[in-house]
Amino acid sequence: MSKKIKNIPLSSSAVSLRIKDMSIDIEATINERIKKNPFFSIQVYESTNFSDLPILLVIARYLNVKELEENLLLCYLLTKRCTGEGIFNAIQDYFCENEIDWAKCCGVCTDGGKSMSGCYEGLRGRIKIVVPHVAWSHCCIHRQC
Repeated sequence: MSKKIKNIPLSSSAVSLRIKDMSIDIEATINERIKKNPFFSIQVYESTNFSDLPILLVIARYLNVKELEENLLLCYLLTKRCTGEGIFNAIQDYFCENEIDWAKCCGVCTDGGKSMSGCYEGLRGRIKIVVPHVAWSHCCIHRQC
């Protein structure tokens, strides 16, 4: 058995290709589960990484075999100013690319930032145009004591 294990190629490129294949499979599975569901909700969070670049995180909640499941749907580096329009466009592009229907989105949760909560120019206003029935909630995703 140990001889068989030694014959498995473990170069850095082989490992990175396997990780990439697994991540593509996981993403496809999550997207299929969302598409099969009659509804889903998202939690949107804009943060910065270790080099102070803005990152958009979108977490999806949906039912999977009668269990509520929550997974990271999108992690996107925002290269422009963090505006409601930029955030909405990033999510919209992902939904279009993966054929996710906005009409099935029943809830959106964000923090209270202006780019997120603005009723007209913020993400909230832009999503309400596409999905007027969506429920909106405010969440303090992280706290500093």
